[in-house]
Parts: sequence; structure tokens; C-alpha cells
Amino acid sequence: MNNPRQNPSPRVSFFPNDELESDIRNMPLHILVAEDDWATRDLLVRTLSTEPFYTITVVENGTRAWEVLEDQEDPPRLALLDWMMPGLDGIELCNRLVERKGPFVYTIILTARAQNDDVIKGLEAGAHEYLTKPFDLRVLRSRVAAGERIVKLEMLLKMKNEIIQDYAEKLENLIEQRAEELMKMRRASAPEVKPDDGSVIS
Repeated sequence: MNNPRQNPSPRVSFFPNDELESDIRNMPLHILVAEDDWATRDLLVRTLSTEPFYTITVVENGTRAWEVLEDQEDPPRLALLDWMMPGLDGIELCNRLVERKGPFVYTIILTARAQNDDVIKGLEAGAHEYLTKPFDLRVLRSRVAAGERIVKLEMLLKMKNEIIQDYAEKLENLIEQRAEELMKMRRASAPEVKPDDGSVIS
């Protein structure tokens, strides 16, 4: 019987074996936990801290959460946002993330509101996932893992697009350079034209 620890996790096997993709796959994921209830906050941190690839920032209100999300040097790429908390609530934070220009952030709304209208409101505000309290820790881990895959695929797509754009610009420059060289060669090899008066035109 195989030891399950020897089998690759879904996180590892999700990406093809490529150097760039391997770098992104193994890149730590910065997660923001914005929750004003200390018990829920502690549970979230303890649960996510078991994953060595996660870097966690914890705040207790929406105003501080927005400051962290606006960090230009190391912004979170996944955010667990309580719907009701002091300052900005989770819905307002999602609205702001949708409207701003910045790196993609996968958002999960945490709330005790379980009515369909509440779920719709949260998703329409821009949240990517909705988790009702009290939540199953297995469900929490799976939702975060799914968010991680989406975030890292978005990062991979962006980096590959930048590489393609760089190659396209280099190819365009080479084509222009080659066209100029061919034009010079044609001019140099063009035959002399002699007018009727006997003079030579080069």
C-alpha cells in the first residue's frame, strides 16, 4: 500500500512541469484575514497556518483591511473578509477591489447570513466565494485552495502574456531590421540606367 504522504498534492500536480510554472506554484500566497470576532479570527489563523505556503496578515476592521490591500510592495492575493465589521464592511471592500486598478485579489466573504438574497448580494458586490458561519474547516481549506489555484493561474497567464508581448516586440524589430537590409541589398544590386544623352544614372 502506498504511503499517501509520497503522493503529490493537488496543488503540486495542478501545474505542468515547467520552470516558470514551478516558480509560481511554489510561491508563497499572501492571505488577508479581516475579522473582528477574535474567536473566528483565531480559528481562521490556526487553520491556515498549517499550510507552509501561506503568509497571513490579520486585521480586525475593514479600514485596516483596505490599507493592507492597497500595499504596493506585497499586497494580499487572497482575502477572507467578514461581512460585518467596524470601518468598511466586507461588501464595501469587494466593491472597492472591483473598481480599483491593481493586482487581482480572490475574495471570500465570511458571514452568518445564509439567505439566498444575501449570497447574491455578496457575489454581485464582487466576492468570488461566500462562506457562511459556522463553517466546516474542510470546506474552508478547499475554498482557499481553489482560490489559490485561480490566483496563481492568473499570475501565470499574466507573466506568459508579458513574455509573449516581449517576443512579439523583438520579432517586430527583427522584421523591420531585415526589411531595411533587403531594401539596401536591392538598391545596391539595381542595374544602372543610361538616359538617351549618354550620361549614366546610378
